[in-house]
Amino acid sequence: MPVLEDDKAYVSRREVDVDVSGDPMRMIWDRNQPFYIKGTEITVKIPFKGAPDLFQVRPQTFNLNPPRGEIRSREVHLVQVRTDNNAAAVKAEYEGTIHNIKQHLSWLEASITDFNSKVGQQVQALITQRRQTLKSSADMVASIGLPVEQPKTAGDDPDKQQRARALGKSTASPKKWDVFISHATEDKQELVRPLALALQEKGVGVWYDEFSLKLGDSLRASIDYGLANSRFGVVVLSKNFFAKHWPVQELNGLATREVKGNKVILPIWHKVNFDEVSAFSPTLADKLATSSDVGVEKLVEDILQILE
Repeated sequence: MPVLEDDKAYVSRREVDVDVSGDPMRMIWDRNQPFYIKGTEITVKIPFKGAPDLFQVRPQTFNLNPPRGEIRSREVHLVQVRTDNNAAAVKAEYEGTIHNIKQHLSWLEASITDFNSKVGQQVQALITQRRQTLKSSADMVASIGLPVEQPKTAGDDPDKQQRARALGKSTASPKKWDVFISHATEDKQELVRPLALALQEKGVGVWYDEFSLKLGDSLRASIDYGLANSRFGVVVLSKNFFAKHWPVQELNGLATREVKGNKVILPIWHKVNFDEVSAFSPTLADKLATSSDVGVEKLVEDILQILE
């Protein structure tokens, strides 16, 4: 739960232009045009501990005029704009808002406690419902009176086993994976994930973070192990890749393996041109590469040719 540290609150100010054309207490000839005067924007900043996202959750008990503020980093910002110098009014407003925020959070804490006390029963009810659905489906198929085919596991697929053998995967191969895919996170959805899945479907052993990393794994150790135990490194070069630390580190690891003259790096240019790749690495720009423009199917064909 977020907890306000209002004893550590502080304030900032800046001069701003304030449109007072809608103020009925001012004598303004043309209210259709903005009329500005100088004012002071005062921001009270209150540090807090806890999860920022919970400020956005509406509790079971609430009012129709909830407290309003901005979450900036680990602070709640309460902004006022004044055209007078009424310090008492400023203090009364921010103290009232802090009180309302604390009230909101106390309601939220009660809602979360209530939810946690019931969630086990709700999950158990969903599991029971799911089991009943699966049983009804199985009973329906069994009542047809024909033998029921048992689902196959990946190891039972003879086509996949044959493809694996064609790629040279055997006990004699010192490498655990065929390819290591080095990429920027931003390129996952559009290109990298479909490519990894398509390669895996063809029987290719793929080191790809979503396949190979488990909760609690050391990121650096897992990547180092994947780099050392893959035959080739498929490197998706993009503007996102050039801006990232980890992908560049992975590329350096693959480049080290090429010092002995072995071809290891298989570059894919993703929405970049020669000048952009050359500016990042002249050595990479000189390598024979393919482009993501050809599509995932053609990329898989090209990689399979190299592996075979």
